Amino acid sequence: MGLAMVVFKVFVDPENLDKVEAGLRKITEGTFRDLKREPIGFGIEVIRVGYLIPDKVDGAMTKLEDAVKKVPGINEAEVEMLTLI
Repeated sequence: MGLAMVVFKVFVDPENLDKVEAGLRKITEGTFRDLKREPIGFGIEVIRVGYLIPDKVDGAMTKLEDAVKKVPGINEAEVEMLTLI
């Protein structure tokens, strides 16, 4: 069984960045790998966060995506990249 790397692009209000980062690090539906803030303009930053999930387990991606979207303070989250490792 292999692994898949999933990278999410998360949109957050500037006053919630630290709280959302802490929540994203606590997600247990995947193995947390990396988190970066990236400016997109006018003082607004997005969070890019990566997790490892098993590639052959049914529903693993859906569970991870649901967990990310449930973190309080997130306006929008989308899968930016998915690749096998």
